[in-house]
Amino acid sequence: MKSKTSYFNKTIFKKNITHYWPIWGIILLWNLFVLPFMIYDSSLQYRYNSNMTQSQLNAQRVNDIVSLIQVYINPVILFLFSVAAVMAVFSYLHSTRTANTFHALPVTRLELFITNYVSGLLFLVVPEAVGFLMGTLVSAVCGYTSINYLFTGLLFACGTSFFFYTFTVFITMFTGQLFAIPVFSLILNLLFVGSRLIVSSLVECLSYGISWGFSGSRLDVLSPLYYFIRNVGVEYDYSAEYVSTKGFEGAGIVAGYALVALALVAAAYCIYRRRHIETAGNLISISWICPVFRWGAAFCGGSLFGVGMSAILGITSNRNLFLAVTLFSALFGTAFFFGAQMFLEKGFRVFKKKRFLECGVFLAILVCLMISIECDLFGREKKMPQLAEIENAYISNPYTIGGDNPEQIQQILDLHSQIIASKKEFEAFAEDKWQYGEDLLGITVKYYLKDGSLLRRAYNIPMTEEMLLDKNTVAGKLAELCKDPEVYLDNLFGGDYKNIEIRDGNFDYYDENGLYDNRVISGKNMQKIYQAVVKDVEAGNFEDCIVNGFCYGEAGDFIEEPFCNVITIRFMDNEPMDAGRERNRREYNMWAGYGNVGISFDKNCRNVIEALMDAGLIRDEGELYTNEEMERLTGEEDTFVD
Repeated sequence: MKSKTSYFNKTIFKKNITHYWPIWGIILLWNLFVLPFMIYDSSLQYRYNSNMTQSQLNAQRVNDIVSLIQVYINPVILFLFSVAAVMAVFSYLHSTRTANTFHALPVTRLELFITNYVSGLLFLVVPEAVGFLMGTLVSAVCGYTSINYLFTGLLFACGTSFFFYTFTVFITMFTGQLFAIPVFSLILNLLFVGSRLIVSSLVECLSYGISWGFSGSRLDVLSPLYYFIRNVGVEYDYSAEYVSTKGFEGAGIVAGYALVALALVAAAYCIYRRRHIETAGNLISISWICPVFRWGAAFCGGSLFGVGMSAILGITSNRNLFLAVTLFSALFGTAFFFGAQMFLEKGFRVFKKKRFLECGVFLAILVCLMISIECDLFGREKKMPQLAEIENAYISNPYTIGGDNPEQIQQILDLHSQIIASKKEFEAFAEDKWQYGEDLLGITVKYYLKDGSLLRRAYNIPMTEEMLLDKNTVAGKLAELCKDPEVYLDNLFGGDYKNIEIRDGNFDYYDENGLYDNRVISGKNMQKIYQAVVKDVEAGNFEDCIVNGFCYGEAGDFIEEPFCNVITIRFMDNEPMDAGRERNRREYNMWAGYGNVGISFDKNCRNVIEALMDAGLIRDEGELYTNEEMERLTGEEDTFVD
């Protein structure tokens, strides 16, 4: 008679179900609370609400269901449940006594693996299915008709749980300590994004102009938990009068990760077959992973503390910063290297010749990396996109310049090129000014490329009165670009001044004793003042006010000092939104379709002054005061700051 091969052990399965019932019980209670209980609770609000039409009621009920499913499929919660389930059913691998006991039983490793794997997976999917069924029943009783959303949510929850559970099982095969499972699971789920963050911090710290500006990457898929949080969930429609749900996004992502999980199951079993029982209790159960752990801990810890200590000590001088980051990274990297080895050996006798040689190789590679970043061996500092690759470009200083106009984009590229070519000059200037930030202007350059990526740079450029007057310097060219009427008006009115609706506003008035009065301006008068502002800007009468913005409101002798009297204009932008206009609004700091702007003006702005007199806000120009004149009236210095 042929021997019968078993792949599933009912005794072990029953032991898992009965022994670890608190875990699946908590998961079940959570699913029952989120779906059936909360659906019923949400339905109670409609018993006493008779002001809604049937279509509004149906839409609101859909929003209720989808919002609850958003919680039901929350990746963080599903990840935590998955880790708990794995820690329970595979806990026998992390104690020498239990590992020997289980593997002495008349069962194969395949039988042990499949039984425990299926047990833990059922801890997750059965409560999710029960929550779905009970939620469906309550929905039908309470008058909800969007049951298809519940089924979609079930598929999302099961697919997400399947991946996180399987990935955690895979990670468990590499460690012999139970409480290392949640730590390693969290680290490996965020490893790529975290590593990119560390490298970006180093590059930003040591490179000229490279600004971190953390944004998404296609390779973020290598950090599953982060990628799920960013890309899987409910998709909302903000274009209608009320926020509504469009459905779920990320179905393809969940399916893709589920397919990866199938490969991880096979890989986890292969590792389990070759796993030595003697490694129970060790932090790392696979020998070739130990160097990876040491080097990873040394690089991450050393780099983070190197950059952090340099920031704490306030080191900003370029040469000193490179030396400080390199030195601190080497010191802390060495500490983390041997600290990691102590965890691996569970003792302090780690200072051996072999480890010192390995640490020396690590430090040599780390220093070479620092030098390559400092010397820009990879050409990152000089990287600039081509005009044909750019969709939108912006340069931000006291004002924002940019959009999708090719001519304007080319001006930004030319200015950016001059900034890169002036690296040594600008860094030498900053060396003398770094302590107080004198005569330095921080600017940001952004390129939104047609492939969906963003290239961002940030610089401190010299900004003196002489440079502002010299049209060959970066400061002078920047000021000239900002004097363009279109640029300045877009800065005042949220990026699209031609398509705004003027509402109303107010005027800062001071009497002959310097006493303040906030005078309200009606919509009709404000429309006339707005038109006067546009006329003065187009005539070049605001140029001194624009340059004053580069001087941080402290007007020099070479420009006219603005009045303390500020005009505040409230306006709306009701134009239809598309991706380009939304990006433009964001870059010009107009977020919600409405805004208000405080406009400073000076004696050159004749149209504005006449409009104020026509509106009855002032009798003549003599009722407008500069800071210097106000100080003489009040006898107080530095009372008013523009």
